[in-house]
Amino acid sequence: MDEYLFISQDYLIENSIINSNVDYKNLRSTIIMVQDIYLQQILGTVMYEDLCAKGLASPRGFNSDEITLIKKYIQKTLMWYVLMESTPEFKFKYMNKGVMVKNSENSQAADTSDIFKLMDMWRIKAEQYAELLTKYLTNNTILFPKYLDYTCEGLNAATTNYSTGIDLDTDIYEQGKPTKIIISVN
Repeated sequence: MDEYLFISQDYLIENSIINSNVDYKNLRSTIIMVQDIYLQQILGTVMYEDLCAKGLASPRGFNSDEITLIKKYIQKTLMWYVLMESTPEFKFKYMNKGVMVKNSENSQAADTSDIFKLMDMWRIKAEQYAELLTKYLTNNTILFPKYLDYTCEGLNAATTNYSTGIDLDTDIYEQGKPTKIIISVN
């Protein structure tokens, strides 16, 4: 099944900390997941599927307002969500013998607690960009009428994009219990 990707390998390399030695085919599934879960929740299923269909039909299928939406808001939001979701993938590799920690001669893999801190940082940035995207759409509903369309068979557009955590001041690895409880404010 063809999937329309709103961000490319070149975009990620030019605009994020992901460098050119990362195998893009390993990121593709993360990009698809981020679009399906996060972007669809922000845009709502109706608008998300409409934009994907236009992108698959022809890259020139977007009108100028949609191009602005994609370049100024959607791509930036996706980039941070992709960074958040791909961070553990950069540390681990799935092999036939099990899950392995990636390693090299010239570097040392980050500690898992550092990975979670990075993911939290990227999540905060992603949610901030998602909120900018939501505000832009809310303020420009005349340009994007599908943003207001409701559906019973998918997701309706989010009105807010922030989640918050409660710090329980425990160590997830020493206690075997979660350090944060994530509460979605949608």
